[in-house]
Amino acid sequence: MSEHLVEMAKALVGIKDGKIDVLTDPQIKHCPLRKDIYGFEEESRETIRKSLQEHIRDLGMYGPARILELEEKPVSFGASEILTDAMAEGLVDAAVVVCEGAGSVVVKRHEVLQAVGAHMVGLLRTECIPEVRTGLVERGCLLLDESDKLKEQCVIDQVAGYQKALQSGFRKIAVTVAGGRDFEIKKLRELGEASGIKPLILAVHTTGITFEQADVLADCCDLVWSCASKAVRDVVGKRSSMQIGIAIPVFALTREGKRLILNRALQFKDQLVIHRGRLTYAPEGKQPEPLI
Repeated sequence: MSEHLVEMAKALVGIKDGKIDVLTDPQIKHCPLRKDIYGFEEESRETIRKSLQEHIRDLGMYGPARILELEEKPVSFGASEILTDAMAEGLVDAAVVVCEGAGSVVVKRHEVLQAVGAHMVGLLRTECIPEVRTGLVERGCLLLDESDKLKEQCVIDQVAGYQKALQSGFRKIAVTVAGGRDFEIKKLRELGEASGIKPLILAVHTTGITFEQADVLADCCDLVWSCASKAVRDVVGKRSSMQIGIAIPVFALTREGKRLILNRALQFKDQLVIHRGRLTYAPEGKQPEPLI
């Protein structure tokens, strides 16, 4: 028995024991990335339900049979794909990510990282799935709440995840954080400065953030995904030094962020075009609708 609350295309969705309840209409009506992956031209409660059903069917997500090792990379420049390649190349030795059924997790194997992150949406709240927790620990992952007192809570706390990785001896640490949790992003940067071991901060799930939050991301992050965010395109994009992707631009704000992007480009199997330009480069007709 487990219950989870997620956000997809800016729709709230409850998932309880594998049953999907789309609670609100999606605010994003068209997403070019979701069209490429799932074939949805226009988003609705039914498209949200269908894509989550696919995640459950193909990867066992939100249940005890969840796949925890994966080589497939479904998104060209997704956060898990970029970090998976970085870990395989030794640029990152631990990644703090969020997994349903476990909360914040420190991952040190690239195939586990890809499985956890490949189809992860905006996870807002999760409950314990013992089989997922056990499977992650068996694969060398570190969980935040290992004591008996906390083990049912499945805490989502990326700052505590970074501290756990640091205390465990990792030094090249990457952390993914939802863009709306700018308080965590600021704290991560402060702790990195204080410890002398700066985490790579990757902001994901940024749709709907404010311009003030976008300022924090521009100040503190290494990589930022634009999702369907107008603020990210207007604020972060203009302050970035590199962009990869057009429909869902990913912005690098630091030398370390650029290195992660270029490493992914090095491993990428399809053809790429890289050229000089002014940012943000976001042609009309290629973006999610609406930007919020």
